[in-house]
Amino acid sequence: MALGLGEDRDQVVRRLLAAERVLIVTHARPDGDAVGSMAALAGSAAAAGKSARMLLPGEMPDRWGFLFPDGPPAGANDFAALADEADLIVVVDTCALAQLDGLEAGLRRHREKTVVVDHHATRDDVGAVQWIDASAGAAGLLVGELIEALHWPVTPAVAEALLTAITTDTGWFRFSNTSGRCLRAAAKLLDAGVSPDELYARLFESDRPERLRLRTRALASLRLHADGRIATMSLRGSDFAETGARLDETENFVNEALRMGCVEVALLLVENPDCTRVSLRSRGAVDVSRVARAFGGGGHARAAGLRRTEDVDTLTRRLVDACAEALPPAGADGG
Repeated sequence: MALGLGEDRDQVVRRLLAAERVLIVTHARPDGDAVGSMAALAGSAAAAGKSARMLLPGEMPDRWGFLFPDGPPAGANDFAALADEADLIVVVDTCALAQLDGLEAGLRRHREKTVVVDHHATRDDVGAVQWIDASAGAAGLLVGELIEALHWPVTPAVAEALLTAITTDTGWFRFSNTSGRCLRAAAKLLDAGVSPDELYARLFESDRPERLRLRTRALASLRLHADGRIATMSLRGSDFAETGARLDETENFVNEALRMGCVEVALLLVENPDCTRVSLRSRGAVDVSRVARAFGGGGHARAAGLRRTEDVDTLTRRLVDACAEALPPAGADGG
């Protein structure tokens, strides 16, 4: 245990060592950090001789399929059986029940054998042990540190999954959450055999034409507010129908608005069949996690999300007002 583990993560390590059958769960509509963390922990556990199963509530986006050569994780309908069989349930990259669609009751029932590994400030009472380190740039960074502390194998596939987690959540090391801790972890993964050019191509140069058409729609919807300091974009059901794109193909679109130097907060609102989903990004002047929490969501100070039943136009007005109230005076140092 040379890493100097804190009490919560020390408990996670002990429980992982003791468990023979592990079920690893992440949030619905997963990003690269979620699937990378899940695949890495499952792969390393299996290489260490454990029985490791993975479960994802909702659909697996096609873009992450390369991390799961043996087939996609189990779905929410399999949770009851897999949870009963497991000695330990590990929830990665979330501690918010609202993101674990359909698993809330089951996780409450199995709370005492559930642990959480996460880096988001928003948290519910999901597990008996919750290791949450908001200073970590990615949940994959924490998973990698667990694997190191456990002395479990880091196979080439595990290394690729961990680097996927870290690079997607740090924007290939260009976001403010990039730290020396992230870069040192990445160096170890490159030494383990990950090819950065091949991984970059898989992550960022493998879009379908339909996704590019959808991004064009998002940019065409861009509107500026509060003297250009707030930008909004929106995508309607018709945009998906007419471009042939999928709902899971909007990842990172919200960051496009931050290409403009004047924009301090960017919002992307996406019309879903049952709700409106919102991604929020900030340069730092506004803590968008506080805005998101006020609307039932959560996340980080510079990257957050929420979902509501209001229509896109109504929710846009409400969110712009909330962000405008949070903006510091023009010219002030917002941090």
